Amino acid sequence: MSRSAMLNAVVQNQLKIADIESAEEVGAVLTLTRTATQAITTAGTTIVWQSEIRGYQIEWSGSDITIPATGWYMVSVATLLSVAQNDLLYRIIVNGTSVQVVPGFGDVNRSASSAVFMRHFIEDDVLAINLIPSANANLNVVAENGAAESPILNIVQLSGEVDVDEDV
Repeated sequence: MSRSAMLNAVVQNQLKIADIESAEEVGAVLTLTRTATQAITTAGTTIVWQSEIRGYQIEWSGSDITIPATGWYMVSVATLLSVAQNDLLYRIIVNGTSVQVVPGFGDVNRSASSAVFMRHFIEDDVLAINLIPSANANLNVVAENGAAESPILNIVQLSGEVDVDEDV
């Protein structure tokens, strides 16, 4: 291998390391809950959050949660409804549009459920969580780490923006 080819390979490796370092600057987290029950209807109801358990870099107000930086995020929601359901859908709403729907369970009579979403968000995206139960119910409040904790929302940033260079 020529000296210039080796130097080029070293430079390319340094650029790859710099990309990895910049992509792995993460840390935004948020855990929210409610302090009182909320009525959830079969027409679909957006959860209005009332209390922050922990948070870093992610801003929220009521039902709206603002993403601080472009990157991949994991979103999980745990709920306990007052009435057993045959079906429950979780919708993630981004900037006013439903972008993902996850079934909590189907064709069973349960009241506790959870859903996990993984999504690439853009800085300043505003997300909300919407529930569609098969029967009207109340969203019960159970403290974090309790049996059937509810409602608990966790958001964790998995990566920063990843710049993919196809030539590397």
